[in-house]
Amino acid sequence: MIAPDLRAEVIQLSALGAAEVAIWYEMLAASPHLQRAFFTPAFALACERTTGLAYVAVVTEGATIRAFLPFQFRTAWHRRIRLAQRIGGGLSDNAGLIAWPDFRITATRLLRLCGLAALNLNHIMDGQDRFGLDVNWSDIGYVTDLTGGPDAYFTDLLTRNRDFVRDTERRQRKIATSYGPMVIRETDRVTKPALAGVVAMKRQHYQRTQVADAFEAPGNLRLIETLRQSPVPECGLVLATLEAGDMMLAQHLGLRHHRILSWWFPVYDVSAQGVSPGRLLLWQMIRNATESGVGLIDYGAGEAQYKRQFSTTTLRMGRAVWSAANARSLLAQAWQSMEWRLRASSRPNAEPG
Repeated sequence: MIAPDLRAEVIQLSALGAAEVAIWYEMLAASPHLQRAFFTPAFALACERTTGLAYVAVVTEGATIRAFLPFQFRTAWHRRIRLAQRIGGGLSDNAGLIAWPDFRITATRLLRLCGLAALNLNHIMDGQDRFGLDVNWSDIGYVTDLTGGPDAYFTDLLTRNRDFVRDTERRQRKIATSYGPMVIRETDRVTKPALAGVVAMKRQHYQRTQVADAFEAPGNLRLIETLRQSPVPECGLVLATLEAGDMMLAQHLGLRHHRILSWWFPVYDVSAQGVSPGRLLLWQMIRNATESGVGLIDYGAGEAQYKRQFSTTTLRMGRAVWSAANARSLLAQAWQSMEWRLRASSRPNAEPG
């Protein structure tokens, strides 16, 4: 049942008090589908520090906080017409409302409470419909659940896909003879030079594959640098690398929320693709999961062969354009449609913001 006396106050993340932040984290802990770094106050605050255009709506019922809706505006003009996007924009792999499990509201009422005309969301996490929100479940996400530990995982993987396991073991032997012994490093203390190295490698990948460059926008680089400078267990930047001989063959830059790793920016040296260095890096990260404290890897939305090969289960991932269903929302949605058409014609692989 939707409470009749809900209210919302829209403030900057930095204006939240310690008690409010604590309640936010309690909400995350109460719902497994919200336990991701992208849903944390720390991630939202980093977005505010980076863009100055990030906000949170604190939804209350009487004196009780019932939900938080973090969001941002892409530009000052979008703020003026109240056209919002998910917090973190194109860098966020999870989106949606943070609320107590028994909270219910419609998207239209939520946006009216928040004073928004429209909110464009993709990468919506499975479970948002439990809050009463409309979602088009058009995407799929993959996860690797390591609750039973790496040994149990690989025993099951061998049963499910023996050919994949044997082929990966063969590639491990091949990389040693072709390049030298593999060296895997994982750290939650990402240095500025190390971050620059993985970003440069990823940008070369974008250019080679003609995919929209996530780091072309200076704000995205600033956001990652902000996360690097202020790590917390709830939202920590982590880096894993695979080296052999004197070559950096694969890297992965991810975000950790305690034991949950969001698979964010994987990249490999294309000259070594014959030994599948990206696959071998992920393989070894799973092998080392107990030592590194990872209990689940979330690969985010989208199909990829390696996701299917390594995953233990799938999740629904969704998209939505929530509207306040008023005159202002018509203007915001018309503007958004025009922007999507312009971006689609100039950068065909770009994701709507």
